[in-house]
Amino acid sequence: MKKFAWGVVGTGAIAQNFCADISATQTMQISAVCSRDMQKAKGFAAQFSAVKAYDDFSLMLQDAAIDAVYIATPNSTHVLYTLQAIAAGKPVLTEKPMGLSVADVDQIIAANSKTASFAMEAMWSRFLPAITALKQHIHAGTIGEIYEVKADLSYLKQVDANSRFFNRALGGGAAFDLGVYPLSLTLYLLGMPDQTRGQWQAAKTGCDMRSQFTLTYPGAEAQLSCGFDRDGANLYLIRGSKGAIEIDAPFLKAKKLVIYSEKGQKYWLNCWVNKSRFFRKILNRLNLPGRRVESYDFAGHGLQFQAEAVMQAVRSQQSQSQVMPLEDTQAVAAIIESVLAQQAVKAS
Repeated sequence: MKKFAWGVVGTGAIAQNFCADISATQTMQISAVCSRDMQKAKGFAAQFSAVKAYDDFSLMLQDAAIDAVYIATPNSTHVLYTLQAIAAGKPVLTEKPMGLSVADVDQIIAANSKTASFAMEAMWSRFLPAITALKQHIHAGTIGEIYEVKADLSYLKQVDANSRFFNRALGGGAAFDLGVYPLSLTLYLLGMPDQTRGQWQAAKTGCDMRSQFTLTYPGAEAQLSCGFDRDGANLYLIRGSKGAIEIDAPFLKAKKLVIYSEKGQKYWLNCWVNKSRFFRKILNRLNLPGRRVESYDFAGHGLQFQAEAVMQAVRSQQSQSQVMPLEDTQAVAAIIESVLAQQAVKAS
């Protein structure tokens, strides 16, 4: 079977990582690159032995040799390019966030249902081997009935009105850049919540500097947060009646699961959960009763797993991913939208 051919839109860091991961596989290749600047497109394409370079997305969509397109442009352009791909009948993988509102995602869902093509948000963390194993642990009842989830994803960023992180016109803000990760992962593991609430703190540009979300389930609660105001622990913790599972930092690049028994949770987890990252690395090397580490290392940046899932779905003529359905993209957008619609609170 011939290699699955990707057309990549954008030449930034995430596009670079995606192309590197695809090029390292035996089943996929980068066939074309598109940028508004033809010289950038040609230079980028040359790095990954891509056959063609485009400066017009509509022309790329007419290329029959391309099996799917990957959109890695600024957040504010995601909906436009995604809708163009769907209209052309070209399978599309769009970097998160796929849309900046529920209305955005609704447009994509409606368009995709008419063409029966394929569309997915690039929530790559869901496809990592460690997350697959975590899902299996939860389904098997390894830690019993889940009653609590806690996660924070925070990276310190200096406020700059011109950067994509803080420019509202470019779709900036911590919630859409970082908050989508813990929110999407929680929906994947626990399903749709009964209730959601939250609050946010504003940066000088008007974007959210920090956002907090609480998702309520029958017998369980998930407390999730994200921000540009600090470098966080970036852990994801699930507590259950028979133990706990922690995704080692940074959880969006999950490579290790730390699994605690019921007794281990009471002692090791409660004692060490707030220790420094350096101290925790040392702890992970020790063989302690009631605590074990499962490693799921991988080559590259980890973007190849979602790409392989898209390849399989497209070849199976599916219009959506079973792991990352558009319904979940819509739900995350709704949660963020509802929280950001409230008045910002002052930083404590």
